[in-house]
Amino acid sequence: MLLPSPPLPADAGAKIRNAGLLGLLSADHEVDTLIPEASSRSTLTRVADVLRSDAPDMARRLWSTNFAETVRRQLQHRAYDAVQAEGIEMAAFLELASTLPWIYDAHNAEFLLQRRLAQDGSPIGRLYSRIQWRRLERFEGHVVRHSRLSLAVSEHDANQLIALAGSPANVRVIPNAIDVDNYAFRAPSDAQAANLLFVGKLDFRPNAAGLEWFIRDVLARLGQVRLFAVGAAPPAWLVAAGQRDQRIAVTGYVADERPYFARCAALVLPVHTGGGSRLKALVAMASGLPVVSTRLGMEGLEAEPETHYVQAESADEWVASLRRLLRDDGLRQRLACNARAQVEKRYTWAAMRDRVRAAYAWLTP
Repeated sequence: MLLPSPPLPADAGAKIRNAGLLGLLSADHEVDTLIPEASSRSTLTRVADVLRSDAPDMARRLWSTNFAETVRRQLQHRAYDAVQAEGIEMAAFLELASTLPWIYDAHNAEFLLQRRLAQDGSPIGRLYSRIQWRRLERFEGHVVRHSRLSLAVSEHDANQLIALAGSPANVRVIPNAIDVDNYAFRAPSDAQAANLLFVGKLDFRPNAAGLEWFIRDVLARLGQVRLFAVGAAPPAWLVAAGQRDQRIAVTGYVADERPYFARCAALVLPVHTGGGSRLKALVAMASGLPVVSTRLGMEGLEAEPETHYVQAESADEWVASLRRLLRDDGLRQRLACNARAQVEKRYTWAAMRDRVRAAYAWLTP
């Protein structure tokens, strides 16, 4: 398995998925992991590569000639049955395993994410995404076509990858999952503080854009409600907003997000662009924290509005939904219990064991 970073501590969505898959696979197979050194590509180098190369930026972000040589040596010294790349950043290294079956774990349909982002955000961001969208279509299509097995996190992503690669493409769905034992369920209390939570990498464009919209168009209308923005790399505008407005608490990276899940009344997912499925939603659902989200924010999860979460799209709907949720103890209790039951039924790594074994069955002699 080629991993972009160590899977532990599992303090980010990709790490949670990588750690969970590694645990299941190592129960049935002998698995070696290779992880590159931290990327040394500067912003200037990335810009130069975008201008002079047809390769997508994400596929080159962690490229290293030293790591490529490490992969080559490892392949020469061990008799492997397959090589697996975790995410788009590791997919380019699959080319080094020309004689072995490839497995590609697509954490997102990345071309789709960039296609959506090409319609949103700053002019520079839209231009970048238009360029990357086309390059990712070619790159991801090639990887999926040449992989013996590709994994997708949802049926939607699987269909997108199959359509992109053409037939035949062996794409199986292994949804994101969590270890529910790591997340103690706390039912919402009647006297829940009016705190809202946003969790995620804060320089990720879909996260930053959704959060900026939420602060500008929703939070400003909610009165004495406090928002905790928890995640690494907060952009300068968000830090400044937190300094100006005491209702916005910007924490930066925290090693353990669970205390924030316990002190808040709802997780907000004001996501208008993006792809894949959101592990932050699963963590909230497992923890007893009600979720308010756009439809896109819950894409890829089997979750029904008003049963497992509250759906809101426009700013007016967000304001009305959050006011209702904060005032209605019974609604919070019902959503929390239903959501926890859904995670236990469908989104634990134990529940994924049979799906993973079926997907990898061709590896077994």
